[in-house]
Amino acid sequence: MLEMKLYTKFIKKIFFYSILFTGIVLSSMIFDNLIDTKDDSGYLIAVGICCLTFFILEYLLPKLKN
Repeated sequence: MLEMKLYTKFIKKIFFYSILFTGIVLSSMIFDNLIDTKDDSGYLIAVGICCLTFFILEYLLPKLKN
């Protein structure tokens, strides 16, 4: 039973990180079009938003629950 819980938790983490990576790629393309630049400014905004989301979901919420 414990092995199944670890396996399920691992699959959830992999799924979460793949969604996070897809969010970085898609939002960087969206921000590049909105800002209308060809440099890395749209990418930096997208990475900042995704890292903030990751921090809140993976660190802050579990700390607040305890």
